[in-house]
Parts: sequence; C-alpha cells; structure tokens
Amino acid sequence: MSTSHYHLPAEIKEPNKINFIHMECCSAHEIKKNLLTYAQNQIKYYQDIIDLIKNTDMKKIRDFEMKYGMYEEVSQGIPIDRETYVAGLISELKKN
Repeated sequence: MSTSHYHLPAEIKEPNKINFIHMECCSAHEIKKNLLTYAQNQIKYYQDIIDLIKNTDMKKIRDFEMKYGMYEEVSQGIPIDRETYVAGLISELKKN
C-alpha cells in the first residue's frame, strides 16, 4: 500500500468519472488544472451566497441547500480543510 505525504488526494477528472490520486503523482499541468477548478468552484460558491443575500425568498434558500447541503448534512460530514488542499497542490507544483 502506497502512502502520500499529503492527507488529501488530488482529483483527476475524466469524462464520466473522477480519479483520486496522490498529489505527488500529478504533473504540473494536472496540479494547475486542480487549482483552477478549485478556485472557480469557490468563486461560484461565494457568488451563490451573494445572490442569496440579495434574494432571500424560500425558493432561493431551498435551491442553495439542495446544491450545497443543509446544515444538518454539512455539520455531520467530514470536514475538509480547503487551505490544506490548496497548500498541498502548490507545494507539489514547486517541485515540478
């Protein structure tokens, strides 16, 4: 069984599936793609929060919860330290 220096895997997206691999196994191109996808997803998430603040009707709130999860679901899930993931990808990028 192989081990990784990092506690979180990198995602390599292919049509119809996502592969999880050690960050150390990623090429510089794959790491950059991961960082870009992560940043784009974070921008969309925060834009959705801004949109929710502008329009707090019940349908908007339910749509947001359907997309990102309700409090009970999120609070019981495994927390992912987003900054650790990004720092790991950047650390590997320095090596490439």
